[in-house]
Amino acid sequence: MIVAQVRSDLRRLRTASGLSQSELAQCVGVSRQALIAIESGRQVPSTALALHLARALRCSVEDLFTLASRDAIPAALAPGAREAGRVAVGRVDGVWAAHPLASGALPADGLVTGPSEIEVLIEPRRLSRNVLVAGCAPLIGVVAGRLGMRYRDACATWIPASSGGALALLEDGLVHLAGLHLVDVDAPGGHAPLIRARFPDRSNTIVGMTRWRQGIVTAPGNPLDIRAADDLRRPDVRFARREAGAGAQRLVERLLAVSSDEAGPWSLGPLASGHGEVGRLVRWGVVDAGIAIESVALSEGLHFVPLAEERFDLVVPSARLDLPHVARFVELLGQRAFRDEAARVPGYDVSAAGHAETVEAV
Repeated sequence: MIVAQVRSDLRRLRTASGLSQSELAQCVGVSRQALIAIESGRQVPSTALALHLARALRCSVEDLFTLASRDAIPAALAPGAREAGRVAVGRVDGVWAAHPLASGALPADGLVTGPSEIEVLIEPRRLSRNVLVAGCAPLIGVVAGRLGMRYRDACATWIPASSGGALALLEDGLVHLAGLHLVDVDAPGGHAPLIRARFPDRSNTIVGMTRWRQGIVTAPGNPLDIRAADDLRRPDVRFARREAGAGAQRLVERLLAVSSDEAGPWSLGPLASGHGEVGRLVRWGVVDAGIAIESVALSEGLHFVPLAEERFDLVVPSARLDLPHVARFVELLGQRAFRDEAARVPGYDVSAAGHAETVEAV
């Protein structure tokens, strides 16, 4: 077992203080890259720097850095991992990343044993070849399962996340790839302008996965006669909202020209964690409507009012395509076996799956 000498709680305390990595790095006089290395456990700060960090965050050095147990490895914990305790684990750019497992039906790769450490339950060499993919498309799980069946030296884990959440995990170095659906199929340049603006200092590759329709999901027969986005303004419509940054929430805001905090059903209803939960809330009668992809309506037997046709793409830093396990995941998207299987799932168009374009650094 790998032995970690020092574990860092710097990331959690920095986030709790409201400081970005750049702001804290500037405050203590180091580069953002150095701070990232310290947060991930790849670098141990000098005594002077540790004192400066403690002063900036108004805590003790012991709050920031402690000795790790002998059976633990340092890891960057994704939001919710510490509370969940059971985690999925992969290695991203030399750093172990741990993500919460909400379902007890899935076996854990590791257990959280400290603020920035885990005990791995699977041989670390295998975990180092685990591709972590964040996004809201259930098809990610299909590709992940096929990867593990086809190759002995590669596997993948689907990390459910909204488009905004997936991009944040990619930016923080916690996943290998991020999925997003933030533009219509006919948007000029597709997702490329957004990715270029978000990651101007590195080359990224955008890989097409599917196209789908997104719209309003209602009870069978559409009893409230909801026909367009403007109907969501009606006071009699109970609406399942999504978190800020989710593709579904951004679609509502774009169509209604409202902000995420503006009063209305889209901001006052229960919060759904994903497309599937929107469908379940409607089916159970908790809400009258919500925004989700067409496949959810079809699988739940619900009424569907289309609002937009979108592309769901995966984004990966181009340098990671040199890793065999990441490259194999991407290659599967363009293979016939995936296309044939996905084509049998109602609501998806995978005719352009596997098409890749490179977005160069500015």
